[in-house]
Parts: sequence; C-alpha cells; structure tokens
Amino acid sequence: MLLTFMKLRLGLLDEDLADRFQISVSYVSRTFTTWVKLLKVFLKSFVFNAQKDDVRENLPPSFRSPKYSKVRHIIDCSDVFIEKPQNLQHQNQCWSDYKHHHTAKYLVSINPSGMINFVSDCWGGRASDKHITLHSGFMDIIEPYDCIMADKGFSNLLQEFTLLHATLMTPPGRHGTSQMPASDVAKTKEIANRRIFVEQAIRRMKFFRILKCEAPLTLCQHLDDILKIISGVCNLYPPLPKY
Repeated sequence: MLLTFMKLRLGLLDEDLADRFQISVSYVSRTFTTWVKLLKVFLKSFVFNAQKDDVRENLPPSFRSPKYSKVRHIIDCSDVFIEKPQNLQHQNQCWSDYKHHHTAKYLVSINPSGMINFVSDCWGGRASDKHITLHSGFMDIIEPYDCIMADKGFSNLLQEFTLLHATLMTPPGRHGTSQMPASDVAKTKEIANRRIFVEQAIRRMKFFRILKCEAPLTLCQHLDDILKIISGVCNLYPPLPKY
C-alpha cells in the first residue's frame, strides 16, 4: 500500500520504486495493479451524492442566500496528459485542441461544501464537455429541483437539465454585444466566486502528481480506478470553502 501511494502521490517511476524497495520492476507493476483495484473498491464509497437536506445543512456562508441555497452540484472537466497512442484512431480520439496534447478527460462534480460527489471515467481528450456530461452517468444522479452550477461552456446543456426539472446556473454570455451590461458583469462575478471551488477541488486532486505528469500508455488502463481512489482520499480532507 505504501508503494502504491508513493506512486500516486509522487508520480515515481517503477524503476525508482523497484530500487527503493529492492524488488524487481515487474513486481512493482504487479503490486501497483493489485493495490489499485483493492483501494478503488474501498475508497469509491467515499464519493457519493449526499442527500439534499445534508447539503443544505452544511452550506458555506457564501451559498446561504436564497439565490444559491439550492445549488447541489458544481461541475467542471479536467484532463490528464497521456502518452501518444500508437493506434491512429486512438490518437484522433485523445487529441485535445485546447491542450495541444493527447489527453484523457474526465468530469468532476462537487457540492457547495467542496466534497466530490461524482467523478466520471476517462474519455478521449477530443470529447466535448456536453458529451461527457450526458454519457458519463452524471445525469442519473440529478434529481428534480437540483441546481447545477457550471462554466458557460456547459450552457448548451440547459435543455437536458430542464427535462429533468433541474436548473443550470452559468455565467451570462455577451450575446453578440460589445460590452456586457453591469448586471451581467455582477452575476458573472458572483458565479465565478462560487464556481472556483470545483477548480480548487481539481487542483487538490492534482496534488497527486500522477495526474500532473504524462501518463504512459501502460498506466491508462488504471486511470479510472486512480481517479476514484484520489477522489475518495480528497473527501477525507477538510472542507474547501472558508466563506
């Protein structure tokens, strides 16, 4: 278990771990694979969608106003750099124009107190935020009258959330105008000051350097399990919002 967490937290190479523990590289690989599967089974239970009443009882001060008290999910997508796949089709699916690199992309949702309540499996970096949100299983945990806060890149999901009787809260766009009205600027600032918590949660996850370094192709098969483990560990940390 120590070897596994050293690889997750420090992003150490198998050769380095083999030297530290005086074992073979192949034994490091087998040990890591075994413990990742075991830890995922245990730690994935720490990532769950809390009941509405529990979320409201633990709202930080900045969410207690009537406008934001119904927020139950704050969502965003993030990426992990991966080694260039050999298969041309996989190269196409994993290429991210935004990152200019081959990536694995995943969706993270937190509640207002900063607890991760959903993390998706990895998709190719070419997948859009909308596609991942619709097909990752996140829509299955949405309940009527939930409020979901997101970046304006998710605004094209308004209809899908409306069909579930949920509310999508995103910053207002410019709508073709040269300058946003003062009211829209204020609303954008208010939402950004609260949506930043999901970015902090993702930054907390990337405290584990295995998500910051380029993942070799041999590690890609474990990325889904690794995300569940890291999310479960992060939920043991103190709440994010202080105000």
